[in-house]
Amino acid sequence: MAVAGVLKPNQQIIPDLYNLVKILTLFAIIGACFVAGHLGALEMESRWPGGPGSIAWVVKWHWLLLTGTGASIAVIGLGILAHDAVHKVLFSRLWLNEWLGGYISAMALLPFHSNRQFHLAHHSYAHQPGKDPENPMHNHDSLLFAVTAGSVIALALQYRILFYNLFTRYFTRRYFGRVTRDLVLVALAGLTYFVVIPAAGLPIGHSFLPMFLALPLVFGLRAISDHYGLPPLNRELKTEGKPTQTELDAWHEQNAPIQAEVTGWVILTNPVLEWLWSNVNYHEVHHKFPYLSYRYLKDTFEQTRDQLPYIVAHGYARNLFRQRKRKYYADTMPQES
Repeated sequence: MAVAGVLKPNQQIIPDLYNLVKILTLFAIIGACFVAGHLGALEMESRWPGGPGSIAWVVKWHWLLLTGTGASIAVIGLGILAHDAVHKVLFSRLWLNEWLGGYISAMALLPFHSNRQFHLAHHSYAHQPGKDPENPMHNHDSLLFAVTAGSVIALALQYRILFYNLFTRYFTRRYFGRVTRDLVLVALAGLTYFVVIPAAGLPIGHSFLPMFLALPLVFGLRAISDHYGLPPLNRELKTEGKPTQTELDAWHEQNAPIQAEVTGWVILTNPVLEWLWSNVNYHEVHHKFPYLSYRYLKDTFEQTRDQLPYIVAHGYARNLFRQRKRKYYADTMPQES
């Protein structure tokens, strides 16, 4: 399907330097949250000493979870940039996508190549019951369970792929380098969180732990607006016996162009969150044009919104609220809000 106003893959300009600065900025935000959490906790401990369960302890952990939430927002930002590296459009040089993209992916707790295997399968079967690997994340009777447990399930799925490849495919030519890089980069991220940062005077209990506790909920609140509440997509051709050529032609004309499908949301949100999360709120644009760098998603939406179908919502919180009575695979297409 020819769509006016959309760049071709070779027309994109990948902003290498800008992306590197953005990565460093997100690391600086994480570091600032860790320092603020630590200094605030020390001040509270010195002024109001008290053990677990005391008012002082509760106040301190409210503060740590607040700073941990800030760190988790930035960590998710790293993971979204790593998602561009999965599609090989974070940097113009492949080795930077694989290694630096892989490192920031590991800092977001995701093994890079395992995540690529998972994510590209998701693109192939987006919002198709029984086929989309994201089904276990959010396809549950309870929206609250999907929001709170979905990210934990997603993390488990990534590491299941990693360990499956490690124990069954490691000594095959195709997987040896990928699994090795994942193991090295995850170990390097672990070294950063559990050795380097504590050595800098920021204990795990004031840095990684609050971020880790806040991360599932922050991720869930964002990710629930990727695909939740939309009707399932079915690309299967259902005919009696062998399909005729006419049936095949009709099916391909109707279903093959991925741009004509609607599997995800466009969430219109504030510019700060768009920057922090690299335009992932234009999620359906990414699914229609997965080769585009995140920097082009907003402009592509503006160029194509009158040509292609989109479902638009204003704000993550508002969209989450509207999903409270809907299923992951909804029976009807929602109205724009």
